[in-house]
Amino acid sequence: MSGPDDATRRPFGDLIRALAHEHRRLLIAIGVAELLAVLMVSTISPHDHIDGEVYRLGARAWLQGKDMYGPLPATESGLKLPFIYPPFAAILFSPLGLVPKIPAVVIIMLISHVALLTTLYLVFNASTFLRGQRDRVVLWTAVVLPLATLSEPVMETLTYAQINLVLMALVAVDCLWRTEPGRKLPYPRGLLIGIAAGIKLTPAAFLLFFLLRKDFKPIATAIAGFLGTVLIGMVLAFEGTRRYWLHEVMATGNVSFGPTFTGNASVYAGNQSVRSVLTKLGVGNVSMVFVVVALLVLALAVAAMVHALRQRDLPMAMTLNGLLSLMISPISWSHHWVWAIPGLVLLAGAAVRRQDWGLLMMSGLAASFFTLGPMWKVPQGKGRELRWNVLEHLVGNAYVYFGLALLAYYAYGLWRSHRLASRTPEPDEPQVSAPA
Repeated sequence: MSGPDDATRRPFGDLIRALAHEHRRLLIAIGVAELLAVLMVSTISPHDHIDGEVYRLGARAWLQGKDMYGPLPATESGLKLPFIYPPFAAILFSPLGLVPKIPAVVIIMLISHVALLTTLYLVFNASTFLRGQRDRVVLWTAVVLPLATLSEPVMETLTYAQINLVLMALVAVDCLWRTEPGRKLPYPRGLLIGIAAGIKLTPAAFLLFFLLRKDFKPIATAIAGFLGTVLIGMVLAFEGTRRYWLHEVMATGNVSFGPTFTGNASVYAGNQSVRSVLTKLGVGNVSMVFVVVALLVLALAVAAMVHALRQRDLPMAMTLNGLLSLMISPISWSHHWVWAIPGLVLLAGAAVRRQDWGLLMMSGLAASFFTLGPMWKVPQGKGRELRWNVLEHLVGNAYVYFGLALLAYYAYGLWRSHRLASRTPEPDEPQVSAPA
C-alpha cells in the first residue's frame, strides 16, 4: 500500500480505483455486509416509513394548494400525523409528493445512505488519528458504514424514513470539508447550515461551532441562508409561512404521536432530552429547572468544545455541538441521536491512538447501548415512564447520560490542561505538556 503522502497527493478518483484493486475482496465483503445490514434493519425495526409519508403528504398538500398544517390524510398504517416543518421543507420535499410512497421512500433511503457515507468520510478525514491518510480514511469509512447502519439511531432513522442523516451531512460538510489552510469551498461556508435550519430549526445550534472558532463569516452566511429559506417560503407558500412562524413553530413540542404515547411527548421513553429526564423524574417547576440545567449543560459543552478545538479536533467539536443541541431541545427522539455515531467513532479512534484501553472499553460499552436501544427495553408508553425505578431511569435515559459523560470528559480535559499549564516548574523540573 502506498504511504500517506502519496495518498494525499493522488486524485480522489485514482485513489478509489487503486483501493478497489488492492482491497477488492474486502470491499466486496463490506458491500455485502451493508446490504445485509439494510435488510436486517428493515426486518428488525419496521415503522412503515411513516415520517417519510408525512413529508410526502405535507408536500402534496402544498402542491395542491391545501393547508399543510391542517389535518392530513392518514398514513398507510392508519396514523394521522401533523406536518411540523417550515414551509421551505414542504417545498423541498415536493418531488416526493409527485410519486407513490414506495419510490418516495427509496429516494429518502438512498439519499440517507449517501449522507451517512459522506459524514463518516468527512469525520475520519478530519480526525486526529487518520488526518492525511486518505487510503485508510476510505477503508475505515467503508468498514464502519454497516456497523453504523445497525445502530439504533440510524436504524430508526431509516425505517421511519427520517431526514436526520441528511441534516447531519449538511452540517458536516460545512464544518469539516476543506478546512486545511489554502483550501476553499466551492460555496460560502455556513450556507448549508442555514439551509438545514430552514428545513428543521435545530441545525442553527451549530453556529456555536463557528462562534467558538471566532469565525464570524460563516455565521453571517448561515443566517443569510436561513433567511433565504424563509423568503422562499413566503414567496411560494405565504399563508403557510405566516401560520408556521406565528403559531406552529411554538406548538411542535406539544404534539401527540398516537395511542402508545402519553399525550405529553416529554414523558415518552423515546424522547432522549434533558427536559424529558427531568419530567420522568417528576421534578417540580420543570420549566424553570430545565432552564437552569440547560444553561449548565451549555457551559459544559462550551468548555468541552473549546478543549476539542484547541486539540485541532474539529470533528469532535462538531459532534459535541450536535449532542448539546439534542440534550437541550424539548424533544429529541432516539432517531435524532445519529450524532452519537461520529462521537463513538472518534472516541474509539482516540483511545487506540493513545493506547488508552480503559477508554476503548468504555467506548465499546457505549456503542453497545446505541446498538441495543436500551430505552425500548424498559416499560414505556401511556405514562409507564413516570413509574420507573432507579435502574430503569439509568437504562431508559442512557443516551442523555452518554451525552453528558462525553461533554464532561472533554470539559475535564480543558480543566486539566489549564491546571497543568498553571504549574510553575522548578528550575530543574522539565515542562509538563497537557494531555491530548
